[in-house]
Amino acid sequence: MKTRSLFWGSLFIGAGALLLLNNLGILNINVWQLIWPTFIIAMGVWTLLAATRGADALEREELSLPLEGIKKGKMTLSFGAGQVKVTGDTSPNELLKGSFAGGVDSSSKKDGDFTNIHLKPSTEDFFLNIMPWTWGAREWDFGLSKEVDWQLHFEMGASDTQVDLTELRVTDLEVDTGASNTKITLPANAGQTHVDLSGGAASILFEVPEGVAARIQIDSGLASIDIDKERFPRVGDFYKSDNYETAANKVDINADFGAGSLSIR
Repeated sequence: MKTRSLFWGSLFIGAGALLLLNNLGILNINVWQLIWPTFIIAMGVWTLLAATRGADALEREELSLPLEGIKKGKMTLSFGAGQVKVTGDTSPNELLKGSFAGGVDSSSKKDGDFTNIHLKPSTEDFFLNIMPWTWGAREWDFGLSKEVDWQLHFEMGASDTQVDLTELRVTDLEVDTGASNTKITLPANAGQTHVDLSGGAASILFEVPEGVAARIQIDSGLASIDIDKERFPRVGDFYKSDNYETAANKVDINADFGAGSLSIR
């Protein structure tokens, strides 16, 4: 982050100095004809640097939230472009633990044994959040507690998202995604999980663990839909496991999906 600040700070100081010299009559040139090509060249240089350094170019922030008797929780993840990995890997006394390249703004509000968490990209670095050549370098990798009944809401942009909820107790999962590549493994022992998906030009894969029944309803536009019909045969308006009504663990998936691809297996 210091290198990035020095780079852009030096560029702006140089541009300002040229404008000052021009206003004082020391330079007799059209400064703007010099500044704009220089700025474009600088953006190209920085793009190449970001592409070669990836997440190493960004400051990595560690975040740990204590469990503190929490039994139920809601987490909203608002994320633009980059890579996200979510698992159930935490220590027994941790509610959330992870590493966030590019920084994270986190807020949480506790009410008895319930907590509401919101994670979003840090707004401290202006260029990191608006310049597209830095987006792909942002990488978040964190775990959630297996001791909590979770409601999860993912708001994703142009991201590569890998979510493994196998060991988590998730009652509600909401996914809003744009042009992303998303793979979500659903819970294996959560009782009943309700899933709402809305997506645009995205590639989405839901993996339903063995032993978990599913009922699936899809409203799609130009999307390519691939359902494992051996596990989830078509029954009227739904795809549904034969044992859905009696299964101890089940997922109820409602998908409103535009162009892209959706696979459920």
